[in-house]
Amino acid sequence: MEITNIHNRFHKLLYNYIFTRINNSDDASDILQEVFIKIAAKIDSLGNAEKLQSWIFAITRNAITDHYRKNANGKTSAITDEIIDKTKEDVELHTSKGLDQCLKRFILDLPVEYRDIIIDSEIKGVPQKDLAGKYGLAYPSVRSRVQRGRGRLKQMLLQCCSIAADSRGNILEVKKKAVGPRCTQCN
Repeated sequence: MEITNIHNRFHKLLYNYIFTRINNSDDASDILQEVFIKIAAKIDSLGNAEKLQSWIFAITRNAITDHYRKNANGKTSAITDEIIDKTKEDVELHTSKGLDQCLKRFILDLPVEYRDIIIDSEIKGVPQKDLAGKYGLAYPSVRSRVQRGRGRLKQMLLQCCSIAADSRGNILEVKKKAVGPRCTQCN
């Protein structure tokens, strides 16, 4: 793939990604330039073109981390360490946001017995033990409904998308399948 095509495809996305972590447009532009220089220099080392997006975001996360380290002048504060850690652990937000929107649509398609519990448990973060009281169910019943709801969501998602994950289950890449009964959910 040519660097010009990569630049056109990822420039705005990467700039926004960097800016949300740096909050300075000049620094974000400088980091973005460094990222594209690294991409141009190392594009031949990319073995699998399907992993291009993940590879580019790994380079970007590393460049952001380097920026914070360089600006620490040998001293790292708790805030700098926290920002570096957050950047390292960050999953590609563009993928997460798209996946979140898709999942919300799938959740609305769940039967009511699962939908409300999944919304409370997974989106609102209400502990399952508290949900037992709210819904007048035994705690094991709530756990079971949450697990079944998650299972149904997974089935819906896999009918629509191909998902690449790392060994820890962190989502690296989500690609919409060309056809499928639920593919219209992610549009």
